[in-house]
Amino acid sequence: MIDIEKKIAVHTLKKLHKKSWNTLTLDDVIEKKNKKQKFIKSKTDLLRNLNRYVDMILIDKTKNIENSSTKDMLFEVLMARFDILQENRISFIKIFEALKKSPNKLLKLFPSFLESMIVTAELAKFNVNGLKGSIRLKGLFFVYFATFYSWIDDKTLSLEKTMTALDKNLDQAEKFSKFIK
Repeated sequence: MIDIEKKIAVHTLKKLHKKSWNTLTLDDVIEKKNKKQKFIKSKTDLLRNLNRYVDMILIDKTKNIENSSTKDMLFEVLMARFDILQENRISFIKIFEALKKSPNKLLKLFPSFLESMIVTAELAKFNVNGLKGSIRLKGLFFVYFATFYSWIDDKTLSLEKTMTALDKNLDQAEKFSKFIK
């Protein structure tokens, strides 16, 4: 991720503390001197940029993750992702609230979400190659989004409810995965 993309992501998150996603415009987050950049032409591009920004921070945060069981590593990486979201909780919740009312916009982001799940899997050393890997990736995607809904409602500072939900969701995914071995 290049510096201008990082700056735009940070600026987007800051602006969302004061504005709703629906009232936010590209002019609000892209400075005049950066108008000639070519990678952000729409608000969907802003969302993709934010997703890549979270992935970039996640990669940095988990580069020294301890090798352990697949479930424990997935737990650590996914909780690191939720910790990143938590740092800008208000902004991410505003985005979520707007997107849940516009399923078409959410569908446009699906490839970007899958890329993030691939990054998450790689960081946790969770194999998502091949046919079985494709099924595992979809399972990871569902574990993440089921836990995301718990994160939305989690008002605890330590994200206890999110951790509990993630642990439960990973347990259920592990039980299901025994059927596809």
